[in-house]
Amino acid sequence: MIFKGSVFLLAVMLLSGCSLFSEKPGDAYRLQDMRVLQQQQWYFEGRLALADEKDSFSASVSWRHRSGRDDIELSGPLAQGKLMIAVEADFVAVDDGDNHKEFRGPAEEVLAEQLGVAIPVNALRYWVLGVPDPEQSFVEQIDGFFQAGWRVGFREMQRVNAVVLPRKLNAEKDKTRIKLIVDQWDLS
Repeated sequence: MIFKGSVFLLAVMLLSGCSLFSEKPGDAYRLQDMRVLQQQQWYFEGRLALADEKDSFSASVSWRHRSGRDDIELSGPLAQGKLMIAVEADFVAVDDGDNHKEFRGPAEEVLAEQLGVAIPVNALRYWVLGVPDPEQSFVEQIDGFFQAGWRVGFREMQRVNAVVLPRKLNAEKDKTRIKLIVDQWDLS
């Protein structure tokens, strides 16, 4: 009987101790706190999952943005299936290591045709920073916004230098879903 009572008392003490060491809550997304970065360039590494009613894939992603150009590298597990995408204005280059193809036209249309999943890459370059595309109207929501038919939500934020940037982003339109987790930012 003493043993059962001791185990109960120890369990109560451990459970109450857990509440003393709770993690500090992360920064919550608030659109009014987000600033479009003054830097003309940024870079991040993370993980990306895309799915629609017909297809889905997930990959590691490295995205470098420079004024007027985005270089996106997607690679599958163990760096297999690497795909390099370069986007400039109405020009898209896609290189899978074996074939290098160049296309003229809107990036979204070219990538939907080449990847089989719609990616709003022009808007996504803003969304990854936590802000709507300034070229399109939007409706603010508690944890994100609606823009161009997409519901963009920010599940987790992270501090990078003196700014707060998204760590987890979800975007959904009809049956297309994009999930992005940013593991590392570089704003230089």
